[in-house]
Amino acid sequence: IFILFVGLLTLLVGCGGEPECPLNSTSLARFEFLDSKTHASVKLANGVTVTGIATVDGVAEADTVFNQAESYMSVPLSYTDQTAYVIHYTETMRDTIVLKHKNIPFVSDIECPALMFYEVEGMTYTTNALDSVKLVNARITYEEAINFHIYYRATSAE
Repeated sequence: IFILFVGLLTLLVGCGGEPECPLNSTSLARFEFLDSKTHASVKLANGVTVTGIATVDGVAEADTVFNQAESYMSVPLSYTDQTAYVIHYTETMRDTIVLKHKNIPFVSDIECPALMFYEVEGMTYTTNALDSVKLVNARITYEEAINFHIYYRATSAE
């Protein structure tokens, strides 16, 4: 009876213990690269980089946020209300995507770190190499989801 009591007590104490915090606590915007005619996946060429730009206190801060030859990219957003991404295809060829977003602080459990979610409210972009950008899912959280489709003309992405 004593062993059964200790086992039951251990089980009860273990159930209320640690909070279930999300393992991935960074919210990333996911952009899929697609062919504008066929909607097939397109892989960007080696050497393409993406710079994220945010303006903080009137000063533009830039950082490389993506530099892989992939058919998608997952990139962070700024804590300001606007984030710009510059896609550098070559030294002289580039496109810019600017997202206007609302920042939504989120706390899932008092013992877990605070998270930042985003709601995309608007977008502008250039069309030097890309054809268009389509908003697929305006809510950006730590859960993996496709948020944007970037459509390229067949010869632009190669």
